[in-house]
Amino acid sequence: MTKTPLHWKPDLRYPTGKGATEQHFTASANGDDLEIDTHPWGDADLKINGKMAAHVEGKPSGSDAFREIEAVAEQIEDQKT
Repeated sequence: MTKTPLHWKPDLRYPTGKGATEQHFTASANGDDLEIDTHPWGDADLKINGKMAAHVEGKPSGSDAFREIEAVAEQIEDQKT
């Protein structure tokens, strides 16, 4: 768990719910802008300050991919504090 919790905000410009092909979330920590894009087939991307930082794939769902990539983001940000 991070020393400063990450508060992810959904980008409401993206469609949500069943049938949405991508969801986008943002957060800020340690002066960094973080973004997560998830897909319902179990893939997710993490960008930090606009640069690709991590990718996960093959998870059972978009929610599982989000949780895994969120943990990666927390590890990266914890190393900066």
